[in-house]
Amino acid sequence: MAMEQTNHPGGPAAQACQMFVNPVLDGCADPDVIFYEGKYYLYATNTDMKDASEMGFKVYTSEDLVHWTDAGMALKACDSWGEKQFWAPDIVYVDGIFYLSYSVEEHLCIATSRSPLGPFVQEVKKPLHEDIKEIDSHFFQDGDGAWYLYFVRFFDSNQIWGARLADDMMSIREETLTRLLVPDTPWECKQWPVNEAPYMIRHKGLYYLTYSGSHCLSDYGSGYAVSDSPLGHYEKYGNNPILRSNDKVHGVGHHCITWSPDNKEMFIIYHQHYDLTRMSPRRLCVDRIHFEAQENGPDILVAEGPTTEPQPCFFQQEQ
Repeated sequence: MAMEQTNHPGGPAAQACQMFVNPVLDGCADPDVIFYEGKYYLYATNTDMKDASEMGFKVYTSEDLVHWTDAGMALKACDSWGEKQFWAPDIVYVDGIFYLSYSVEEHLCIATSRSPLGPFVQEVKKPLHEDIKEIDSHFFQDGDGAWYLYFVRFFDSNQIWGARLADDMMSIREETLTRLLVPDTPWECKQWPVNEAPYMIRHKGLYYLTYSGSHCLSDYGSGYAVSDSPLGHYEKYGNNPILRSNDKVHGVGHHCITWSPDNKEMFIIYHQHYDLTRMSPRRLCVDRIHFEAQENGPDILVAEGPTTEPQPCFFQQEQ
């Protein structure tokens, strides 16, 4: 049975937590989170690497999305096709196996493990496409059980593409490969035209493809587009970005979305630059996000951030 990132089962009460302030964890970028057997597991780009032994991906655990524990290396470089530039991991659990899709040396790879803690190993050491640079992959399972992979390709801009996954979860059905989003508005084109970091959620029969815009060195930001089909056509929300930098926080982007253990609340987990003048080591933040009904048109996504002041901890109904 597949456990979707878009529909988490219930879990035990979170640890006592009253207030918190972003950021909640240093040294992390491009995060993805999965909820499994009462815990959240976080995988991210390591932006504060101490030595070569940390080349790959760490995994962190939490019960409340605020307090994180370093649980060691989930994937080491020796178990991968590539040797450097380990970016943007994405995790799903299907039929007893955890699949970790990630970028390494600007190519996409998929590794597997029987445990969310790893070790994740790439059994066949080759990328998804050897002759094409690709980054920022994301798994998504539709309501009919079909799996999709979304990712970024480089042309004269960073563009988001999507395709059906093959039954083995390790390759795509090439005939379904579709270009979905290209940067075409000013907020997406600062320092370089970029649409990247795709993340999909399904809501009321529609597909909300969230993404980040502009070069990661810029003030960055996140928006979304909507379609009635997993592979488009997508219409970008007119008031993007929904998550943007301000005079206290810079470079907010590349996010994932997760749910409370009871499925009642939704959260956006994203990175920010270290401070207003320096990008790295980037830092992990978490804020609430919700859908807001409209009289005409689809519900809109509203990100309640980026926050910099003390916020009530999550899962207050669990205390």
